[in-house]
Amino acid sequence: MRAFWFLPVMAMALYGADLTGKWTGTVDVQDPGGGDKISTRVRMELTQMADTVTGKIGRLQDTELEQIRDGKVTGQSFTFDVLPQEATSPMKFTLTVVSDDHIEGELNGAIDVGKINGKVVLNRQK
Repeated sequence: MRAFWFLPVMAMALYGADLTGKWTGTVDVQDPGGGDKISTRVRMELTQMADTVTGKIGRLQDTELEQIRDGKVTGQSFTFDVLPQEATSPMKFTLTVVSDDHIEGELNGAIDVGKINGKVVLNRQK
């Protein structure tokens, strides 16, 4: 029975960094209304348990962050959805752990004026 707790711990060690912690960075999207690129500073708080990720994400200045839904880790990649009030469908994040302190990837979703596609770059806060 004692060996069961050991398996998730070993799986995390084999697959890479633990995502648990606070992250900050940027989300860059093309304005769906036909305008310029919009760069938004964001922060994210994650908790990883084996192949599941929970937490919150939002703009750096926001006091209330959006809840992460359906967070899943596969090797060095992880995915999750966020459903902010301004979205017409969930924002889907697909991210890759580049190093213990650096994550990159993309987000895809939609708001009332059209689809949103963006680049996500985050660094772990120490």
